[in-house]
Amino acid sequence: MLATSGLNNFGDTFRPLLKNHHKGFSLIEMAIVLIIITLVVGGALVPLGAQIEQRKRAQTQKTLDEIKEALIGYALSRGVLPCPSNVTGGIPDGNANCTVTTGVATGYIPWVSLGVNNQDAWGNLIRYAVDTQFTTTFTLQTTGSITIATHNPDGSTPAISSNIPAVVLSLGKNSYGAMSAGGVLQFTPTAFSTNDPDEYQNQKNSSSLFFSHTPAPPGTATTIGGEFDDIVTWISPNILYNRMVAAGKLP
Repeated sequence: MLATSGLNNFGDTFRPLLKNHHKGFSLIEMAIVLIIITLVVGGALVPLGAQIEQRKRAQTQKTLDEIKEALIGYALSRGVLPCPSNVTGGIPDGNANCTVTTGVATGYIPWVSLGVNNQDAWGNLIRYAVDTQFTTTFTLQTTGSITIATHNPDGSTPAISSNIPAVVLSLGKNSYGAMSAGGVLQFTPTAFSTNDPDEYQNQKNSSSLFFSHTPAPPGTATTIGGEFDDIVTWISPNILYNRMVAAGKLP
């Protein structure tokens, strides 16, 4: 009996401590859960703007890819690439207007002629440049004059694609040199010609050189291209020739 009584007393003595220990452990668990929830929610909220921007870039890239397919479809049906839509009366009319017959014709995508979306995710008109050799009947020997270059950290600007027939591009979120769907020029070229040479190059008229590389934030050194958020895609001459031959449009 004495031994049993002693055990009972021992249990009575330590039971409150065990209860307190159990309560303390639960509070610690709750604190850990709250910390985890805070980190998860905080992590989701902080980059929300970045997530929205990524979606807009992806949406614009999809639009550019659809336009590229429409351009190839136009060539398959008519044997030529369309001319750009040019500004008449303050805003492009969306039709292919062949006002330039030599070199590279630059302007906006002829959305009426192609039946495609004419805007990027920021509400600006999508630009288009085409070697005029491809706006008239061309052959397998016709060589495009447009070059796509990148800008390396060492300042070099190697070509990543050459002999290109046509380029389609969005001037990105910063809209440098872009025209809104309402016909408003967002930034005049002089506003960014010095600090952001790559973006300046991409919006120049009759240009045969375009830059395409990863985005660069404001303040990026001019020696490596300056700020950059343009989205650029182009028609590969080999893909164009292949599709034309397969459709019986080229020998």
